[in-house]
Amino acid sequence: GASDLMRTVLGFAATGTARPLIAKGNAGIPKYHDGHIHYDGTPELMAEYAVLARDAGVRIIGGCCGTMPEHLRAMRDALENKPKGPHPTLEDISSHLGGFSSASDGTGDTSGDPKRERRGRRG
Repeated sequence: GASDLMRTVLGFAATGTARPLIAKGNAGIPKYHDGHIHYDGTPELMAEYAVLARDAGVRIIGGCCGTMPEHLRAMRDALENKPKGPHPTLEDISSHLGGFSSASDGTGDTSGDPKRERRGRRG
């Protein structure tokens, strides 16, 4: 969800990269209901995500899976009308967007993780 994406954004921003940061968050977590996939992220949640992303230094902000026109309208309205705030913390992210669903920040830093042994192809 958006909270995990924002944690990854903070990880990349902390590297001091000169490259522009891009964020395209899902509109919540997918849930299977009545034969269809539904995302539980509200337009208000996506608006919060967009503002936090901007405040974290993201230059291109969008939506991915589950994002509907009403999400995009709320995101645009929030970005146009809420003043820029301080760089968000992990606590800010979890309090506005909800908890994190994984232990990794997604930046690829595997320090401290056990190395996975690669096995050859069986033939």
